[in-house]
Amino acid sequence: MDLKLRKVEIDFSDAKIHWNPECPEFSHLFNAFSLVAAHIEPYLIKVMRQISGRLPETATDLRRDAELFNSQEGRHYRMHIKFNTLMNEAGYDTKAAEARLKGDFKRFLDEKDIKFSVGYCEGFETLGPVLSGYFFDRSPELMRRWDQPSIFLWLWHVAEEYEHRHVVNGCWKALYDDDYWGRVKGLWYCLTHLFKFVLTESNRMVKHDLRGVGLLGRVRSRYKYYRALAGLMVYAFPRLVFVASRPSYDPAKLPPIENAMFILAETSKRYGILEPT
Repeated sequence: MDLKLRKVEIDFSDAKIHWNPECPEFSHLFNAFSLVAAHIEPYLIKVMRQISGRLPETATDLRRDAELFNSQEGRHYRMHIKFNTLMNEAGYDTKAAEARLKGDFKRFLDEKDIKFSVGYCEGFETLGPVLSGYFFDRSPELMRRWDQPSIFLWLWHVAEEYEHRHVVNGCWKALYDDDYWGRVKGLWYCLTHLFKFVLTESNRMVKHDLRGVGLLGRVRSRYKYYRALAGLMVYAFPRLVFVASRPSYDPAKLPPIENAMFILAETSKRYGILEPT
């Protein structure tokens, strides 16, 4: 697959925290994922750098893709840090939660073996295509506002997650002889860890919005939050169980997503592509 490093630099001066105004609670589900992105992606890069020298000498394409993967993820987390700063400035104090999450990833690197970290990263990258499908297949209203900065951040991010979906899976196969049970263990450990964080932090963001809101408004908001969460779970869970958890799972064989290809093409035109040296 032909990965590209797009020179994305998003201007968040007009960005919205409630970027899905019909359902701010939906926004907060993914605002919490933005906190994850700012810290898991530096972890991904560190893990990939650690294993690059262990890949077989014949895996030249995979090693090249791993370098481009790291460059894409570096762009992602820097843009999410900018957006997260905006949230903090708006009163959503996320610093303590971010510090705990950052500490978790440091502990994984310091106390766990490298196979654990590769499995965890492979689990996260397995989630990527699922979130891509959810945004592009189930959230068509976001495509109509795709150039709004906060929405563009996510559409660009998940489109590139789909583009490089094969990289960590390929490294896992090359290093661990496609250890099925190890891969599944990494997937579900990662999902449990991250969704616990996302649920906690998105709930806290919603509660922040409800300060001074009456009982009826609170009930409506909680209904919208759980409806948004249920929509994500109904889409994601069967794909993670019945597709991603199969022994034959190969993300490289997943078909292209038309709207993701559109976003990648528009991003390349808008920001340009950094050619590898």
